[in-house]
Amino acid sequence: MKRLSLLPLNQIFWSIALTASILIVWFLPWRFQTNDDVLMMWLVSGAYTGEPESYAVFIHPWLSWVLSSIYKVSPDINWYGAVWFLVNWASGLVLLHQVHQKEFSTEWKNFWSLFTLLISIHLGFFPQFTLIAGYAGLAGFLIILQKPKISNWGKSMAFLLLFFGLMIRWEAVALIGMGWTWSNWVFSRFSEKRVFQKILLPLSLAGLVLLGKWTYEQNYVDQDFLAFNRSRAKVIDHPVFVEKTKSGEINTGSDWYFFGRWMFEELPIGLSELKAEKKVLDKQFFTREQVGFGIVRLMKIQLTELFKSMLILALLISFMALQLSFRKKLEFLLGWLAFFLVFNHFNLSLGRVNLVFFSVLLFPILSERSIRFSPKIFSSAGLILLLFLGIHSANFLNEAKGRKLVNEEFYSLLENVASGEIVFLEGFFEYNFLNHFSQKNPVPVISQGWISRSPFQKKAFQRMGISGQSELKSYALIAFQFPEPLVFPDYMNRISRGEFTQVSILSSANLKLLQFTK
Repeated sequence: MKRLSLLPLNQIFWSIALTASILIVWFLPWRFQTNDDVLMMWLVSGAYTGEPESYAVFIHPWLSWVLSSIYKVSPDINWYGAVWFLVNWASGLVLLHQVHQKEFSTEWKNFWSLFTLLISIHLGFFPQFTLIAGYAGLAGFLIILQKPKISNWGKSMAFLLLFFGLMIRWEAVALIGMGWTWSNWVFSRFSEKRVFQKILLPLSLAGLVLLGKWTYEQNYVDQDFLAFNRSRAKVIDHPVFVEKTKSGEINTGSDWYFFGRWMFEELPIGLSELKAEKKVLDKQFFTREQVGFGIVRLMKIQLTELFKSMLILALLISFMALQLSFRKKLEFLLGWLAFFLVFNHFNLSLGRVNLVFFSVLLFPILSERSIRFSPKIFSSAGLILLLFLGIHSANFLNEAKGRKLVNEEFYSLLENVASGEIVFLEGFFEYNFLNHFSQKNPVPVISQGWISRSPFQKKAFQRMGISGQSELKSYALIAFQFPEPLVFPDYMNRISRGEFTQVSILSSANLKLLQFTK
């Protein structure tokens, strides 16, 4: 209570606003931004395989082990989502604390408090493990960036945030750490000795976490799956391969056509084929055409994810308004942008990664004074942020209504599927589900994607009473009402002995149920 009484009233107000906002969002129909989080949640909860899994591929095995242990005791609570919300909340509070300890104007503090609130609300609407990890890493490094001696409380918070960030997605924290190092290098905020002292904690922590991950995977995870999963990602997420898939360059009669649509459970594509394909794809990196595709892809992504683009634009404008030499600002920005563009060219950089990239601008923004703006400028900028928040919230609620309708249609169609029939999805992403699946309430479908060819998929098949897809004599498929022809039926015919024939189709406003038999 004594520590709370020492906080400025303005900080207390914004901290309460952030806490209340995250609590409200928790009770709204939020969803994960990507299927990756959904599948990992299904694994650790036991909803997919029938038992809580201690390993979930992308997050650290220590974290997945803890989550699976909790689910064994209390399976009905969304513990996976709760941890993401808690890390989001703690990161936001630390960011607010960093804003309000600066000796800047109240208007400046209010603007960046609102900016922090927007980030936390967005991560509540659409939590995604890369962004959650990056947010935690950002907050942890901001504590380390402090010039005065860091208090024991500060060290503890930095340790916890960096630790959780590394366990959720270590690559995101590494990216933030590179930005922190670049900021210190360009703006010379600390001597080389002090930089080394400050970076020692995160480096040691990262080494410990990565060693723990490597040790666990070497001893407790199927090595064939790990090798295939790494090679699979290097091809299916390869920018050249993605562009070929989207443009229709890959022949529909090729195995790679189905692979590009994440259907490869029983395709004759192994490690040797993946490595050979990657070599072919890598040779096309340095063509003029691929350089252009990288820029166009980046622009399309930012135009699609306008809320993230607005946050990035606010960061860029604020950075350029800092009272630093123009040469230093240009050096920092051009160096970081060059790294970003090179990274984007060689990797499939999506909106969430782009936001993590540009969030490192907060290191100089929250450390250096900006040009003196009139209170009206800050008020106008704050109103613009509120306007975007209003639009973003309206879009979120409208999408939630759409998902509710689609879920009603899904379960209505599912009632027409015979008991024991295997159900697959096409175009219906796992994050669309509103139900909280658990070991007691298992997932009613078989998923495709990175979970294919994994020990988890084999367990899911066993739970469904089959040993593989190719042995099926009949199956059901639920898909969206898209004008494009479905691909999954062709995939099933490709891997099976004998062709399937469509025997029935039921349609709703948005979905259709197709049943196939031999």
